[in-house]
Parts: sequence; C-alpha cells; structure tokens
Amino acid sequence: MKLFAFCCILSCLSVAVGQITWHQLGTSEYYIHDGTKVNYQAAVSACALLNATLARVKTTQVQQFLVQKINKRTSYYIGLERINPTPTGFQWNDGTSVTSGETQWSGEGYPDNSGGRENCVQLSKQWNDISCGTTMKYICERHADIIVNGSFAKVVSSTYNSYTMLDVMYKMCFDAAPYKVEASARMLDESLPYRFNVITTVVQPHFFRIKLERVDIYSGWSPSEIKISWKAYFNTTIQIY
Repeated sequence: MKLFAFCCILSCLSVAVGQITWHQLGTSEYYIHDGTKVNYQAAVSACALLNATLARVKTTQVQQFLVQKINKRTSYYIGLERINPTPTGFQWNDGTSVTSGETQWSGEGYPDNSGGRENCVQLSKQWNDISCGTTMKYICERHADIIVNGSFAKVVSSTYNSYTMLDVMYKMCFDAAPYKVEASARMLDESLPYRFNVITTVVQPHFFRIKLERVDIYSGWSPSEIKISWKAYFNTTIQIY
C-alpha cells in the first residue's frame, strides 16, 4: 500500500492480506500466485475476484521487479494477448499495444506462434508466447491503495447513552470520498479508565461520521477530551487540497 502521512509517501513494500501477499512497486501492487496451475481464462477470473487484472509488464523495471519475486523454475500468465498473427500483434489487457512499450521476449525468433495457436504470454525470466489452454501460475496487478492519516482532539460527552454520534472533519479536502475509513479513540488523559469503540457509519469527501461508544460503562458520561485517529483508504489517485 502507498501511505500518505500528510504527504509522506512510501514507494515500495509488501502487504500480507490473509495468506495473500501483495508486492508494491510505485502505484501498483502485484500478487504472485504460486498455487494451483490454471488456464488463461481461469487466471483472468481469479485476478478479477481480487479486484485485479493479470499483470501488465510494460517496462524493464516491472519485469526485473517481478523476476526477483517469482519462482525461477516456473512460468506465469501475464495480461498480454495476441490480437493478430504478426510478431507485434499483441495487446495488453488495458487496450494498449505491446509495440508502445518495452518488450522482454526470449530472443530472436520469438514470439514464434508455434502451431498458429499461441495467443497468450508467459513470464519467467523473459516472455514466451504459449497456448491459452496451457495450465500455469499467474501474476495479478491492482492499483495500490492510497492511505491518508489524520487525528484531532475534541471534547465529547453523552447525556444519557453510552454512545454518541460524531462528525469528523479531515482538516483537508479530497476530490473523491475514500472507500473506507478506520478510526480509533482514546482519552488524552490516559490515567482515566474510559475505553471506546468506534464504528464508521458515513464516509464523504469532506468528513466521516462515527458512532463513538464507551465500552467500560452503559450510561452517559461527562465532557471529556479525547483524541480520534483515522485512516482514509482510496483505491484511485486523489487530489488533496
């Protein structure tokens, strides 16, 4: 994930989600599937379930990054398909032509379209065209999450209930709403026994609404100064004002 801590950016890291690890390079994350081998269409579907596509290896930088991560003794589907029988007749799954960028073919004579049916591409140390029915592993790609951090202090109370609803301003403006916001709360005076659960109920470009609930009591509480920390998650590029 890419992390904005008020404009501090981390450019390359790995993020484990369950048993899936995403490797970040720039604004993209890559998942290298080393499990069951599948055909090309099944690989496309598997990536789609992860809100991703087969990887587009458009630069030598991406090629070298992935080669460092993969099992060198096997091959992986990438998001490149043949659209006509010429040596340059390949297209990435975002619609761009392979001729518009760098290529990593195995050497002279490749792609060779052996048997006239090698319409997909595998990546190992280099590329090779292959039948789309061949079963192999695959590499998925998705846009890296952008995370914006923030916090603020506020005096909060509840007259009767153990919870209160609270609108939290980001203190900055985004041109799109985050797809989720995670928040936590604690007393500024940590010697006090107050403990809070925070549930986000509404997310907008300029604010989010939370249910702030005391978990150590079941009634209202007097005015208390608390600190709310939050993380806003975006899966597209955003502008911060």
